[in-house]
Amino acid sequence: MLDDRSRTLLKTLVERYIADGQPVGSRTLSRASGLDLSPATIRNVMSDLEELGLIASPHTSAGRVPTARGYRLFVDTMLTAGPLDLQNTTPDIEHARGQLHPDQPQRVIAAAAQTLSQLSSYVGIISTPRKESLFRHIEFLRLGDRRVLVIIVSPDGDVQNRVIFTVRD
Repeated sequence: MLDDRSRTLLKTLVERYIADGQPVGSRTLSRASGLDLSPATIRNVMSDLEELGLIASPHTSAGRVPTARGYRLFVDTMLTAGPLDLQNTTPDIEHARGQLHPDQPQRVIAAAAQTLSQLSSYVGIISTPRKESLFRHIEFLRLGDRRVLVIIVSPDGDVQNRVIFTVRD
C-alpha cells in the first residue's frame, strides 16, 4: 500500500504529532525523518497520504495531523517497542509495582493505565470485560432529602458507590 518513504514520513509525522500535539509541517518532517528529501517532495508525499485518508490538514496553512486510519496503520504496523527487562528493575518498574494493589480492583485498573502511559510515553487505556450483574452485598444509606448512597459489592470484592436522587424523600 505504501512505499518505504511514505511509511517513514507517516511514522515520523505520527510520532511528532504525539510528542508535540501540533500539526506537523513539511520542514519539520524533513528534519526529523532522516530522509534526504526537500520540503517540496515531502509535501507531495503528504498530499498522497492525505488522499489515502491517513493524514488531514486542520486548516489551509497548517501542517498535517494523523487521522484515525493513520493512527490505526501506525499502531498495527509501525509502532516499535522493546521488551521490558524485569530482571534489571528501574525506578519506574518499582514504582509501578508499588501502585498495583490486587485487593483493590478499581485502583489496579487506574494505576495500570497510568503506568502503561508513563512507561510507553503513549496514551494508556485499559478496559475490563463486562460481567454479569451479581451482588454479594448491596446497601442503601440515606444521605439527606432525596439522596441515597448505594453501595454494591460484587462476588470478587469489587466495591462501587453511587449516589442516586429520588423523586421524594
